[in-house]
Amino acid sequence: MLLFVDTQNDNASIFSYDITKKEYKPLVRRRSYENIQGLAFDPVTRKLFWTDTNEKSIYWKSLKPGSKNDTYGNLLIKMDDEVPRAITVDSCRGYIYWTNINITKPTIERARLDGSERTVILNSANIYKVVSIAIDQNTKKLYWIDDKEGIHYSIESSDLDGKNQKKLLAGTNHMPNTITVSKDYLYWVDLGYRSVWKLPKNPSPNEEPEDIINFSNVPPFGIVANYKITDQIVGVSECDELSSIAENKTVINDIFTIPSDVGLFCLHGVKVEGVATCKCSTGYIGERCEISVCHNFCLQGDCSATANGEPVCKCKTGYTGARCDVNICEGHCLNYGTCSVGIDQKPTCKCSVDFEGDRCEIVKAIPVTTTTVPMEHCNCTNENKSALLSTSDTANSDVYVEACNSWDPIRDPVIIVLGTIAGLLFVACAVLVMKVLRLRKRPRIKRRIIVNKNVTPLTARPDQCEITIENCCNMNICETDKVKDNHRVNNQYCRDRSGACRQTDPCFEPRNTIRPNLLNGKPGKEEKRNLIANMENPDDPY
Repeated sequence: MLLFVDTQNDNASIFSYDITKKEYKPLVRRRSYENIQGLAFDPVTRKLFWTDTNEKSIYWKSLKPGSKNDTYGNLLIKMDDEVPRAITVDSCRGYIYWTNINITKPTIERARLDGSERTVILNSANIYKVVSIAIDQNTKKLYWIDDKEGIHYSIESSDLDGKNQKKLLAGTNHMPNTITVSKDYLYWVDLGYRSVWKLPKNPSPNEEPEDIINFSNVPPFGIVANYKITDQIVGVSECDELSSIAENKTVINDIFTIPSDVGLFCLHGVKVEGVATCKCSTGYIGERCEISVCHNFCLQGDCSATANGEPVCKCKTGYTGARCDVNICEGHCLNYGTCSVGIDQKPTCKCSVDFEGDRCEIVKAIPVTTTTVPMEHCNCTNENKSALLSTSDTANSDVYVEACNSWDPIRDPVIIVLGTIAGLLFVACAVLVMKVLRLRKRPRIKRRIIVNKNVTPLTARPDQCEITIENCCNMNICETDKVKDNHRVNNQYCRDRSGACRQTDPCFEPRNTIRPNLLNGKPGKEEKRNLIANMENPDDPY
């Protein structure tokens, strides 16, 4: 006997198939909104369990002969954030195991067959997204497929309580979907490669799986292994009740039937008598009247159906077209104008300052004169106010400005002080420049003279008592009171032919030629002037 889910059938979801008789039997009536992903059967209690990812629930139904159940099944566990997918039954110990594929907090959980003692055995620290799970009664192991993030996947196992987790195989670029276990091997189907693979339950390190079956057209979705109960329970004391079940004896209610049209729901219509079809209400189509003709028809408006069942749109303000898909304002106002639509569904433009026209297409002319003159006011204090400037004072201006006394008690004194200092500095610089120019105009005499022309020319003497007017003016040579014992003064000295120092300073005129009023005067500028005068007249007596 095989149990399977048919997602295309209108009246039932879960079926059985008798391999010997080759007969199908509906077991569970289809719900209007369901997505069954996992299916498991307990031969001891004869209960069928399945998961519904849309309802986030686990359901069950008894298949014992003579049992009376809800044809839709019975709710076992209702979840909040978890999304149950794969499910399996531990018939020996009385547990169901299922996987939660909410990737924000994925888990593998278990509970008793009545829904009690719910426990998380593996969480997000150990798994990512477990898409299928199987149990081996003989080895007391759980096996599962973990669809890792991205292109990765793994085949893993653990004890029944989640301990001793072990990775049997890791790979990439596969899409494993369902796993099953037999006496010696693990089998799984791959949607990407459209094939069936197998791997020993205890593979050696780096052992590769074997591709045993390939499908050319339709990829396989589910798989189950012919694992005999006797092989599963050998040597397992907890499985005594399971071993009492006679082989080749059906445990499914043979009289359990579902009428062919009991699962046919006409969502928006009525069933036709004697025919498994629906007569849809106005505005709905589909085999079960589940599709509205207005669904996604009007993009920006409200849809309604006519008497003939045709969709008609009533557009929102600003939109038009058969499906209200045309924006009336789109591209209407030019040059950055703002568009608005009135009750009459006609667009109106509000132009920027430089443009005008119905669509803001005309450049606005700049007026030569204006009748209204804007006025700007000064932020004057109560103590410092003055009348507005007259029109004659601002004849050439477009703006009148209120005249104010703008004295600042902090800023203005600082400006005055800085201006005064700058003026004084300018005057000082001018005075210094004038003095420098006058000093540069002072004559520098380079003329050479002979002090005594009645004796041997000084140029023939070894002592070269020939001086320049500059040295004479400096008053630092040939002073008799500073020459002693033929020693030099400032590296210069003067002497006559006898070798004695001259008693008269060759740099100055004899004292008898000096004007009497200067004899008692201090040497200075007047003496220099006299010396220069004597030098300019060399023929005068010495």
